[in-house]
Amino acid sequence: MGVSVIIPAFNEAASIGAVLDEVESVVPDAEVLVVDDCSTDGTGRIAAAAGARVIRHRTNRGYGGALKTGVRAAHSDVVVLLDADGQHDAHYIPALVEMLDDHDIAIGERTDAYRVAGARLPGKVILGWVANLIAGTRLKDINCGFRAARRDELARILPLLPDGFSFSTTSTLAYLKLRHSVVFLPMETRRRVGKSTVNPLRDGYRTIMLTVRLMALFDPLQVFLPVAMGLVALGIVYGTYVMLTEGRGIPVGAMVFITTGLVSFLLGVVCDQISALRLERYTE
Repeated sequence: MGVSVIIPAFNEAASIGAVLDEVESVVPDAEVLVVDDCSTDGTGRIAAAAGARVIRHRTNRGYGGALKTGVRAAHSDVVVLLDADGQHDAHYIPALVEMLDDHDIAIGERTDAYRVAGARLPGKVILGWVANLIAGTRLKDINCGFRAARRDELARILPLLPDGFSFSTTSTLAYLKLRHSVVFLPMETRRRVGKSTVNPLRDGYRTIMLTVRLMALFDPLQVFLPVAMGLVALGIVYGTYVMLTEGRGIPVGAMVFITTGLVSFLLGVVCDQISALRLERYTE
């Protein structure tokens, strides 16, 4: 099988040259495709000079958007996704590709993932809990961007995946929920070259939205059922309290809570069926 190494890059001029040199030394026959996501520091020029095939976005589409472009443009049967900041050791590429003999996707499992997370640690912990709940299994590392997959299979689920930083987490869960065979390869990572672009407020908001999106996409009842039960319980408690203390019938407020809870439950059931039908399109 031919291999295409896809590297999304946004302002990674300080590291892209060394990353490409390492990839070339490990898999010299691979197609190396750098997706320059509208960098302003010459990242694409450096990558082209190093011999990589470069596709440049005219506007910044995000990490996931760059990967989608790379997957669709790749020429090989197998794609390897690799970050451009120098954290990933390209020497793991052969092992990841070899795992595809028996599995549908091979994902890096960073043994030092929590150290790497840094300022993103609280969000990573929350996402880890949500992902484990949705997947129904324990995942030690849910969003490592270093992975290998068959291009055709990954391309089929691209419409399910976001353009932002949550591409890795969502694709991992998509493979698991679609009953594909997923394998993890423990690996060490290095400190990134350059400064992280993490913003606590912006990325905190993104984490909350990603949590809701994942639950709505893969398991809507996990969102609606707790809300419905809480509203119904609140209505019952409030109504019982009023009837016992004031000696009158069920108050309007209690009926509103109970009715809203029941509607939320029914809406969750409908959304769950829509989610199941949508996911069914991507199953074999």
